[in-house]
Amino acid sequence: MKIFYKIKINHLSYFIILSFLLCGYFNYFLIISNIILFHDLGHIIFMKLFKIKIINIEILPFGSIINTYINYNLNSNKLLLISLGGIINQLLLYLIYYGLFRLGFINNISYGIFLYYNRLIILFNMFPIIPLDGSKALLSILERIFSYKVSLKIVNILSLISIMIFVLINKISFNLLLLGLFLFYKTYLEILNNNYIYKRFLLERYLDNIGYFKVKRVNSIDNIYKNKYNFINNVREGDYLKKIFDIEAYF
Repeated sequence: MKIFYKIKINHLSYFIILSFLLCGYFNYFLIISNIILFHDLGHIIFMKLFKIKIINIEILPFGSIINTYINYNLNSNKLLLISLGGIINQLLLYLIYYGLFRLGFINNISYGIFLYYNRLIILFNMFPIIPLDGSKALLSILERIFSYKVSLKIVNILSLISIMIFVLINKISFNLLLLGLFLFYKTYLEILNNNYIYKRFLLERYLDNIGYFKVKRVNSIDNIYKNKYNFINNVREGDYLKKIFDIEAYF
């Protein structure tokens, strides 16, 4: 499969993998790797279904990140399914491991390890923290209610709050602090890129012929709703965006 050529392993991940093997935790490594790969497969299935091109998959010490050419105007239902695809696959994995356990292919210890880490990874990914699945699922819900720009800001704020809660409710350790710093860094980058994200969101709406069933009247270009056709100060969205990007192209 071509998808395997797009997998790259973060340098820190090699160190963590080597530590697991040298400490004799091969069973843990095998089961956790299986869970993570199956989780990513859930996302990939829906991405392929919706014809979203995958750039690469980066294996990190705490999981993985799938980088894609995803359209910011992707239908909210599709975004939700892609976001939850990994968790859906992990729920299916319960049935597979239960069957293997009942048939005697895995022992009590391995099954216990699986139950613990599969549940832990599901709960961790449900946190509304950037870049975890929970933040994308939350965005797909918020953008149905609020303007796209407001939805992005809410996700950013909740991500920062959730990182603090996540660190506080767990026992402080070096690995936890490292994870917290990584999540804070990813959220910080997202906040820095908010203007770029919004401009790309507008450009996609201008270039792509997207069909909408509902109309929304707004008083500013900053208040555009993702899943609706907007009239900005009684001007059609397409005409308003054309004027903006024609001026930017001129300068």
